[in-house]
Amino acid sequence: MAISRQKKEEVVKDLKTAFNTAKIVIFTDFKGVGVKSMTNLRKKVREAGGKYVVAKKTLINIALKDKKLDIINPLELDGQIGIAFGDTDLVSTSKAIYEIQKEGGMLKVLNGIMAGKVLDAEEVVQFAQLPTREVLLAQVVHSIKSPISGFVNVLRGNIQGLIFTLKAIGEKK
Repeated sequence: MAISRQKKEEVVKDLKTAFNTAKIVIFTDFKGVGVKSMTNLRKKVREAGGKYVVAKKTLINIALKDKKLDIINPLELDGQIGIAFGDTDLVSTSKAIYEIQKEGGMLKVLNGIMAGKVLDAEEVVQFAQLPTREVLLAQVVHSIKSPISGFVNVLRGNIQGLIFTLKAIGEKK
């Protein structure tokens, strides 16, 4: 299906904007993914604070070159290319893509870009397997709280021991 020059320019402009604002960009091959799975994919990525875009390889290549991100050549990537842009959280967007990949099996992570560095598929999957930001914060709070709680318990034990000793002395008299 041929699209007009004006539409192509709009797509390239949107891609440039998305590349500018994204904290992580994940390139996928969506060949063979059904409409229902694609809708689910877009919904999960949106809930993760990102967006999933499908565009022609040549338009993606133009947007990448204009943004000086030509570290990846989309023309060399296999399959039909879809891009997940993670605008808010690196891990959440990676998780959404990884979950859909595990569910359907048709979606394939090709590689990604984070902070100007190319990530291979395994690195993207490693990001997806990290705990979410909230879980990491809870773990930090727990690790800070644990020594304090232990110290309080030790002090409580000493005080209880003193009380039992005083009580025993009082009962002897």
